Amino acid sequence: MISLYFSILPIGFGIMTLVGSLICLVGYATSNEVATKQQLFPWFQRLLLIAFILLSIGIFFTVKYFI
Repeated sequence: MISLYFSILPIGFGIMTLVGSLICLVGYATSNEVATKQQLFPWFQRLLLIAFILLSIGIFFTVKYFI
């Protein structure tokens, strides 16, 4: 049972990272300063990539318990 919890863990981290990337996207969309936009967009891209990698890993490890 504990291995199921460890396989679900990347999904939780992926969702938290996805929320962080969406916060960066909202900051990028609502900012009027060019310097702020130049700093937020790369972070949005990085966090979005990490979120999808974590979600994919979590789903891959979790599927074996439900299929």
